[in-house]
Amino acid sequence: MPVDVNSRYRALPSYEVHRADGVTTALPARVLPPIGALEMYNHRVTGVETIEYMAWRYFGSSASWWHIADANPLAFPLDYRPGATVQVPPARGVGRVLRTRSF
Repeated sequence: MPVDVNSRYRALPSYEVHRADGVTTALPARVLPPIGALEMYNHRVTGVETIEYMAWRYFGSSASWWHIADANPLAFPLDYRPGATVQVPPARGVGRVLRTRSF
């Protein structure tokens, strides 16, 4: 199964699935990284916010919506309604400043 070079699955190992009709397909398997509950930010959805808007707000890119979807596996991303609480994982490295010299 070809995976696009821009896909988040591109660097992942594959496994084989044997279907009842005998066709074998290789599928990428993505294991979710463990995220501590204390690292999550609880965002209350307001107005007409979408998962893409929340991704843009917290990660700087609306294409990163799947990070929020992965952190909320029991909720369908298009079902977020005003008043709902959505867990947002930390943006690794975003906004972090490393000092390379001391004063």
